[in-house]
Amino acid sequence: MRSNGYGAGHVRGALAVGCFGLWLSVAAGGATAGATAGATDGATDGASSDVALVRWDASDQAAGVAPPDTPCQDFLQTLGKKPVYLEYLGCEQDDDSYIQPMQAHYRVSGSFAAKLEGYLMHEFGMPALEYVCCGWASPAPFAWRAGPGGVAYDIGMGVETPRLPREQWGQISSFNVSVGIIRKSP
Repeated sequence: MRSNGYGAGHVRGALAVGCFGLWLSVAAGGATAGATAGATDGATDGASSDVALVRWDASDQAAGVAPPDTPCQDFLQTLGKKPVYLEYLGCEQDDDSYIQPMQAHYRVSGSFAAKLEGYLMHEFGMPALEYVCCGWASPAPFAWRAGPGGVAYDIGMGVETPRLPREQWGQISSFNVSVGIIRKSP
């Protein structure tokens, strides 16, 4: 099995999509340090979201951790960066996990996979997919952030398939795409 580069010691190891994960981190806005500080000034009314926001501090924000009240959703649509040819399948969250990850799942037709790859390369600086072992995947993880204080989104794309050159990706029924965040620092 091919490592996706998020081995021991990396915050986002729990969000791997298995053998064929291609990961990048992108940033989108989050609560400001001022808003976070305001949440700790006795503004708790007993609601769990207030308590959770108290625990979400400036170090979490600097690390790209999403606020604890972030809903599981179509993250690319929320970012305004979802291509029309990318199909949203749903979102999963694991509140029992220590880092409380969320992962939105997508599918792109093989006939649009090269176009999506190019889009991710242009928008986020993603390296081109490579064929390793049993499918197409990113050669290594990489990070991109829109600015300090933004939420880090891990985006993965890959497919298990016989070796077909990029020009024949249209013969592959679909590629899987995932977008994940964490809501708690390890």
